[in-house]
Amino acid sequence: MMNDDLHVVHVRAAGLDVHKMEITATVRLCGAGGEPVCETRRFDALPEGLGEMAGWLGGHRVTAAAMEGTGVYWETPYEALEAAGIEVQLLHAQQVKQLRGRKTDVGDSRWLARVCQFGLGRPSFVPPREFRQLRVLSRHRRTLVAERGRVRNRAAKVVDRSGARIGGVITDIFGMNGRRILDGLVDGLARDAILGTLSSHVRGKLDRLGDALTATLGAADRVVLADLLRQHDALDRRLADLDRHLADGLVPHAGRLRLLQTVPGIDAASATAILAETGPDPAAVFGTADRLAAWAGVCPGNNESAGKRRGARARAGAKHLRALLVGCAHGAARTKDCQFHAYHRAITARRGHKRAIVATAHKLARVIFAVLRDDRPYRDPEVDYEALLVARNAPRWIARLREFGVLEQHADGTVTVNWAAA
Repeated sequence: MMNDDLHVVHVRAAGLDVHKMEITATVRLCGAGGEPVCETRRFDALPEGLGEMAGWLGGHRVTAAAMEGTGVYWETPYEALEAAGIEVQLLHAQQVKQLRGRKTDVGDSRWLARVCQFGLGRPSFVPPREFRQLRVLSRHRRTLVAERGRVRNRAAKVVDRSGARIGGVITDIFGMNGRRILDGLVDGLARDAILGTLSSHVRGKLDRLGDALTATLGAADRVVLADLLRQHDALDRRLADLDRHLADGLVPHAGRLRLLQTVPGIDAASATAILAETGPDPAAVFGTADRLAAWAGVCPGNNESAGKRRGARARAGAKHLRALLVGCAHGAARTKDCQFHAYHRAITARRGHKRAIVATAHKLARVIFAVLRDDRPYRDPEVDYEALLVARNAPRWIARLREFGVLEQHADGTVTVNWAAA
């Protein structure tokens, strides 16, 4: 027999070990004498079994239940218990890992029930159902965008293989003029006929384009290119349909979307995806910008022992939001006359491009938090980070130059440069 000396948060708690087709549930009740009473049952993971499980937990007057966030299997049990009015705690598997040699379905469910009862876990952020549905659409949209990119790359490869390397002459072969050229190649049009369909935007490149179009596509290449163009057009239509559904779902939050689009590097599609991931009010969920950035996985890692700090990779976080922020950081870093451009250049000078992009994404997450918290559009502070970098490091640079004899200071206070030493 053992007594629970920890502080009881939920007198009636439950733990769920969720699998694809089966759920092992344990109810843990605190008795009058402090002795825990546990009862375990297995339920089917199909809708009927979920209803039975919710009724069984309700019959024990369970107020909270904990489960691991494994794959997508947690979602339907989460919604079933949420509909039954039970607080559901979704926990990271690493935080509630069982000891080796004690790993069984029943053991896992009993341990999760104990974690829930004493509040030992830190529940993951799960947005309201409305935004969970928007997440599904937004993440599927990212998948389609990636697939469309692969189709474009394959189409460019077909054209390059034939020798008509128009991608080296115009910027985007899937732009207006690029698409006219591709359609002309599929239809087998002559070079002059294709050039006659182009707009004045490529007037200065007609000679180079004409030279590229002297190469012709073979019959097999035209068939493959035509199939890829049809696939590309179908993906465009699917993306447009998804955009309509996302826009309809975010009509009540149109003001939030407009606020996000005032931040450099964030367009309408990115603002929609960010809002779907973070919810409408990240300040109420995370409390501070630091916690939002940590959850997004754009914070630097910590690795300190015996007073020594070692290099550490950025911590793992919400991979979808991290990818969004990194993509937006690339756009913000290329936006002139804003703090992100100068910040990225300053970090790149001493840490390299990749680390600078993650640092810019970190800064972007903090800005997003502030914009949504204050309900105010973004205003650039006009901070010259390059000047700050020089001011911070100039004394060290000058000292090193003097150490190697490049700078020589004379008695009269003048300084000369010894170019031979340099």
